[in-house]
Amino acid sequence: MISPRIARELREAGHEVQAIKANRPELEALADGEVLRRAAADRQALVTNDVLDFRLIHNQLMAAGEKHYGIVFTNDVAMPRNKASIPLWVETLAALLEENKPDDAICNRVRHLP
Repeated sequence: MISPRIARELREAGHEVQAIKANRPELEALADGEVLRRAAADRQALVTNDVLDFRLIHNQLMAAGEKHYGIVFTNDVAMPRNKASIPLWVETLAALLEENKPDDAICNRVRHLP
């Protein structure tokens, strides 16, 4: 749901990120919970604006004692999904990545942007 260009620009800046649509298309057809589990297996957080579904999945995983590497929620008001907003996305996510090193800094946590 987020432009692959954002991931590409973050990678060019030295961050280890992927866009499902461009880099992991095999995940597109999977259920949301499985996508989060696969991201956890790769030690990666997930960025989404699907708060309702992923908040529920987060709660279910925590109740089951399972682990994920973070969920970062966005919304279309603060972080519009259009070409003009790509620099905002890159800047905001780069700052989040920098302030949350190492890769498990937001493990089992939920963050809201901005």
